[in-house]
Amino acid sequence: MSLFRATAAAATCCVLATGCSPSFVGSAQPAGGATNAVIVRVIDGDTADVRQDDRGRLRIRILGINAPETHRKGWSVGCFGPESTTWAASFLPVGQRVSITGDPTQDATDRYGRTLAYIGMPDGRDFSMESVRAGMSKVVTYGKRPVERFDDLAAAEAAAKDQHTGLWGAPCWGNTDSVPV
Repeated sequence: MSLFRATAAAATCCVLATGCSPSFVGSAQPAGGATNAVIVRVIDGDTADVRQDDRGRLRIRILGINAPETHRKGWSVGCFGPESTTWAASFLPVGQRVSITGDPTQDATDRYGRTLAYIGMPDGRDFSMESVRAGMSKVVTYGKRPVERFDDLAAAEAAAKDQHTGLWGAPCWGNTDSVPV
């Protein structure tokens, strides 16, 4: 086989494999908005596993927030990490029906393969907003692209700081950094 034919065959295989790869099937958030899911497990203050009828089990990295670390291998537990995780587990109990919504300003998944999404409650409350209001997480910008709800989250964070709520009070005073161990 000539070099040209071998290269063309390899390129064709790559295109077909990439275009048909299961990792791309159903991985992007629906363009139409929210989809329904059920909470399967809370990992920590900003990550939860859900189950959707059409996509199965997904690990959701909740958009707009960053909670103190509790499970990062080789790193210390961040100040207020356990409290944030406990709060998240009580707010998102196993079996709770929720809505999952992507953000047009963000990627559908992160570098770890987690789905990036907001989690909405049946009563209309947004998990990210409630977590920031309660001082269980900080507002975060991914790269240089703030989430669509950034301004509202930042206002809630400012109020939590002013009131020394959650991680903004003693003993953390906002310092929730983890360090290598």
